[in-house]
Amino acid sequence: MLSLYIRKTFDAFALDLHLDASTEKIIVLFGASGAGKSLTLAAIAGFLAPDAGRIALDERVLFDAERGINLIPQARRIGMVRQDLALFPHLSAADNIAYGLRGTRAAKEKRVRELLALVHLENFGARKPSELSGGQQQRVALARALAIEPSLLLLDEPFSALDLATRIELRRELKELQQRLKTSMFFVTHDLGEAALLADEMAVLDSGRVLQFDTPNEILRAPLNSRVAQIVGVKNILPATIVNANCVRIGERELDIAATNFGRGAEVFACIRAERVLLVRREGPARVHPNTLEGTLLDEESDGNDVMLKFRADGARLKPEADFDLQIDMPVYVYERLHLARERRWTISLKPNVLHLVPE
Repeated sequence: MLSLYIRKTFDAFALDLHLDASTEKIIVLFGASGAGKSLTLAAIAGFLAPDAGRIALDERVLFDAERGINLIPQARRIGMVRQDLALFPHLSAADNIAYGLRGTRAAKEKRVRELLALVHLENFGARKPSELSGGQQQRVALARALAIEPSLLLLDEPFSALDLATRIELRRELKELQQRLKTSMFFVTHDLGEAALLADEMAVLDSGRVLQFDTPNEILRAPLNSRVAQIVGVKNILPATIVNANCVRIGERELDIAATNFGRGAEVFACIRAERVLLVRREGPARVHPNTLEGTLLDEESDGNDVMLKFRADGARLKPEADFDLQIDMPVYVYERLHLARERRWTISLKPNVLHLVPE
C-alpha cells in the first residue's frame, strides 16, 4: 500500500492530497495541466518536501513531517521516467542504463543485457541517444529506471512527445511489463484515453486535490460530481430537478431515470456522455424507445476519427436558453453509414441509465 498525505503551499497554489493506493498496480494520476500531478510525483520521489503530511510505501516511511523523517531520493528505491528523459547524450544506451548500478563490472553488464532484452533493445546498447528514435530513447529511460529494481516506478507524461503509433505501442509494452514484473507504478497523464487504457485505478486531480479515486470504468460511468464529469470529458452536464424517484425535469422536459436516492425537488446535474445518445433509425424495428426527442442536427466537427454533432430538440427543450440541447459523438464510419451529412432530422433516445445524476 502506498499511503499519501501531502500538504504543500505555494504562492498561488496549494497541494492537499490524500490517497491510499494498492501496490503492484498501475495508478494513473489524471487531470488538467496545473492540477498538481507532477508535484505529487516530486514529493513521492523526494525532490519536493511537503510542509506537512506522511508518505509510506508498505512498511517503509519515506516522509513524516511530525517525526522528522525525510529520506533522500537515493534512499527511497524509487525509479522515475520524465517527459524530457534526461538521458546522458555522451553515453551509449547501455552506459545510460548502467549509470547508478553498483557491483562488479560483470554483474552490471549482465544486468544491462537483461534490461535491454526486457525493453526490446538487445541490438541497440552501443548507440548514443541521438542515434535512437524517440520510442527507443523512451525504452532506454524506462530500462534505466528499472535497473535499481525499484519498489515504485514514477512516470511523468513519458509518452506525450511521441507520435501516436509509438505511443500506442509503448502503452501496450508498459502494461505487459508491469504485469510481468508486478512493479508498482504511478503514471501521470492528461490524456483520458491513455489513462483509461493503462490504469488499474485512477485518481482524478483538480487544484491540488483528489476528487475521485476508482477504476477508470467506474469513474467514466459514475463521476462523483459535476467537476469530475467535466474533467473526464462528459460534454452534456445539464441542471435538473428531481420529480420523483424515477423521473427528472431537465429544462422543459421530464425524463425517466433509473431509481435515485435524491429527494423530490432536489436540484442536481444530469451527466450524459455524448457517445451514449442514441439515434433512432426510421427503418429500424418498431419498438418503444425511452425518453425520445425529435429535432435537428445543427452543426458538426470531426477530428478524422470521430464526429461531434449538435442536436436541437423541437418544442419542449432540455436547454431552452441555448442554441442546441445535446452534443452527440460517434465514429466517422457510423456517421457515414447513417448518411448524416444529408439526413439532418432525427429522433434521439436517452436510456434511463444514461442519465447519471450528481449533486449541484
